[in-house]
Amino acid sequence: MDHIVMSQMDFYGYIGCLPEEKEKGQPFIVSCDMAFEKIPGAVTDRLEDTVDYSAVYEIIKAEVTTSECNLIEHLAYEIAGKVLDYSNLIDSVKITVSKPEAPVEGSFKTMLTEITRKRGE
Repeated sequence: MDHIVMSQMDFYGYIGCLPEEKEKGQPFIVSCDMAFEKIPGAVTDRLEDTVDYSAVYEIIKAEVTTSECNLIEHLAYEIAGKVLDYSNLIDSVKITVSKPEAPVEGSFKTMLTEITRKRGE
């Protein structure tokens, strides 16, 4: 398998169950691991034979910054579906959404979820 990984992209969004999360917003960190049987562009060296990660970045950015969902699990699921819809070259995608300022009492670096979806699921 071949992979294109977009790691730890920072966005600001309004996802959460609490009213203050919807009003004030907070940072989110998203990673996207796209898996391919083979990436044709690895051989041809042509952009049209791979996935344009700048376009995928914009898909993810739009979803995080405009979503009003409650759960990061749902956000990751929605992002995964949109990334798979973007290109038939992608066989599966793993989306990780981190919420470093989650409203949880205690010491932690982040709360996160990972969603993996395969084409056709």
